[in-house]
Amino acid sequence: MFETRLQTYWTDADPAGRVYFANFFRFAEFAESELFRSAGKERMALYDECQVWMPRVESFAKFSKPILAEQAIIVRLRSKFQREKTVRLEFEILHINDRSLLAEGYITIVTIDRQTGKSCPIPQSIREVFALAISDKTERTDKI
Repeated sequence: MFETRLQTYWTDADPAGRVYFANFFRFAEFAESELFRSAGKERMALYDECQVWMPRVESFAKFSKPILAEQAIIVRLRSKFQREKTVRLEFEILHINDRSLLAEGYITIVTIDRQTGKSCPIPQSIREVFALAISDKTERTDKI
């Protein structure tokens, strides 16, 4: 599992001061970028190096409590390799102080070869970064 702290801003919120629901997915994406940085990699540079794109093909979220504008949050990510070409990033968004659950969900990502435009296996260097967010050690060794 990977965990990072993020700050929300007024621009993330609606006029009532509640963070707009679509921004919850942005926060999961920000956490994904931080996962790559924690591994000493820049996500887009690694995609360029491997000549792949990694589009999001499915997403889901269940919202439990609102996030207020200017509130700090914790985002947790867990990687689950579904097949050789696909990884699912499960996320939880937690309140910074009491760590209560604000939202949870997932984003499914597939690997696409830039030359052919067809799906391809996740390159090993990218797979290793996502593996840092696997919480079960047996899954980590079995899936890499």
